[in-house]
Amino acid sequence: MLWDIETITAGGWLHDGRSNRRILYRELGQTIEAVEKVIGARDKLLVALVADNSPACIACYLAALRCGHAVLLLNAGGDASLREGLLRRYLPEVMLLPRWTALPKFYKSVSVLGGFVCCFLEHSAPGPIHPDLAVLLTSSGTTGNPKLIRLSHGNLQSNAASIASYLGIDAAETAVTSLPISYSYGLSVVNSHLLRGGNLVCTDESVVSGRFWQLFRECGCTSFAGVPHSYLMLERLRLDRMSLPTLRTLTQAGGRLAKDKVEHFSQLAARIGCRFFVMYGQTEATARICYVPWERLAEKAGSVGIAIPGGSIRIVGEGGHSLEPRCEGEVVYEGPNVMMGYAENRDDLAIGDQLCGVLQTGDIGYLDDDGFLYITGRLNRFVKVFGHRVNLDDVERMLEDALSVPVACVGSDDHLFVLLESSDDQLRHEARQRIASLYHIHHSALEVQLLPSIPVTAAGKKDYPAMRRELKL
Repeated sequence: MLWDIETITAGGWLHDGRSNRRILYRELGQTIEAVEKVIGARDKLLVALVADNSPACIACYLAALRCGHAVLLLNAGGDASLREGLLRRYLPEVMLLPRWTALPKFYKSVSVLGGFVCCFLEHSAPGPIHPDLAVLLTSSGTTGNPKLIRLSHGNLQSNAASIASYLGIDAAETAVTSLPISYSYGLSVVNSHLLRGGNLVCTDESVVSGRFWQLFRECGCTSFAGVPHSYLMLERLRLDRMSLPTLRTLTQAGGRLAKDKVEHFSQLAARIGCRFFVMYGQTEATARICYVPWERLAEKAGSVGIAIPGGSIRIVGEGGHSLEPRCEGEVVYEGPNVMMGYAENRDDLAIGDQLCGVLQTGDIGYLDDDGFLYITGRLNRFVKVFGHRVNLDDVERMLEDALSVPVACVGSDDHLFVLLESSDDQLRHEARQRIASLYHIHHSALEVQLLPSIPVTAAGKKDYPAMRRELKL
């Protein structure tokens, strides 16, 4: 089990980017045991972990799992008022949070454990929790949505094993925490390396920070995991000119990376002698669903790949029947990493597995003759403007490929808003012309805006709710 410290290679380590100290896994075990003594209980509890990318946070995460509790992972950098709303709805009996984080009013502090404060709910009256429930993650990358994703111990274990298998993770690998641990992609990096005794460099530094890359070089990191936003930053930083002699693997997930950017990083990876994996997943599948084998990336440009080991993919039509290759429909994934289901309130934590390993992803796509998946849109990303049904993901993909800048589209049934990350007014005019030509949308129903940067979540994904709020949609 990934959270059983005795099974982890004794020589593995975590590097604390703040103190610049290396911590062997056997040392981490002592911190884990100290946390267990404080939060251990005969009954299964809900533990809210306000997570940063630190060894202390990882120790708290593993301790809670080893105690058999369910862990609600929240981003330490998130909005405090939204986080408090979630706490009031789900009433975790235990909270573990960094010392610099404000203590919620209805909790009392107990002790400091390795830089984290442990506190307990003052008036505990929550109900039971299902024995299989291990981790709860927010469904939208923020704490604004009260709906949580329920993941089991089996979900975590199977997905970590699958990822470690196709990426070839072993005790010689060293990953850096380039994404928040509270985000499923970031958590999967931690889980897969813990499972195989790999090393972790723990930092909250941004990829545009000089300190991030200093740690990367000094600690001999072998891999980098990023979302599309991360790779746009890497392009601006000129990754090909950076001295990273130990880099062996680049992985990308968390949204579509424009086709020209995939080609750019595929070619760059070949020049510097490393592998580049394009992947696809959902938090509902504990992170990963598909990956493109790096050696087939040029051949399968635009694809998100084949099913991960242990999983399978099919495309279904409106009647629920499976479709032939090249036919577009909803992507359905089956595998042991499919979540137990959603939770809307505390009572839902007592519910067992509702999906039985089958996930209707809500994504639209097709399989080619070799079984490679191509995503073409989302079921809920359609609007009808003056009678024209418009796929917002289609518009984004078309403009990003044509203009080579980040694009975000939101809309209502009478207006389409297009946001370009650029200051070039010529691109704005070109975007309007392309949309009018391809989608026949009248200029009165179309608005194209230039922005210094498109809003993204803490995980680096496009923040569509924030855009809709700003545009008052």
